Amino acid sequence: MKYIILILLLASVTGCQNKPDNRSSSESPSEERMIELNKSIITSDRQLITGYVSKSDLLFSETATGLWFSVLEKGGGARVKTGDNVTFDFECNLMDGNTLYSGTQTIRVGYEGTESGVTEGLQMMSQGSDYIFIIPPYLAYGHTGDGHRIPGRAILIYRIRVREVI
Repeated sequence: MKYIILILLLASVTGCQNKPDNRSSSESPSEERMIELNKSIITSDRQLITGYVSKSDLLFSETATGLWFSVLEKGGGARVKTGDNVTFDFECNLMDGNTLYSGTQTIRVGYEGTESGVTEGLQMMSQGSDYIFIIPPYLAYGHTGDGHRIPGRAILIYRIRVREVI
């Protein structure tokens, strides 16, 4: 009886071994294919942004990173730089106008968990400034979103007014 149980146990163990799944490809996309896919996504996002900008009454400029901005008020106080504590009012919207977040926030620029588009934008501003930023997904929350209100692949529109730079 012991031998029968042992044989059944061995048969079940060998039958459960990992075997390749022939239904799916075992190969990952090549580096070249991934580069092409990323270029395609960035191009598509840029087309959406330029369409949005062309319908706006505001004058927008684009930085080398792909951040778009419009200066509503230049401000005359201290210019924001890495390491500064900055208090600012903000409103974060989707391109369709749906407001996701708004309020007042204080961060230490370059040291907080703020998306890179906001960090870059703040460093263009000075105390008293009021800007609108259009932030593509790769400078915001990418493919996954923030896990709460911001969906994955979202292009964000931020209005930021700098209150204080310390």
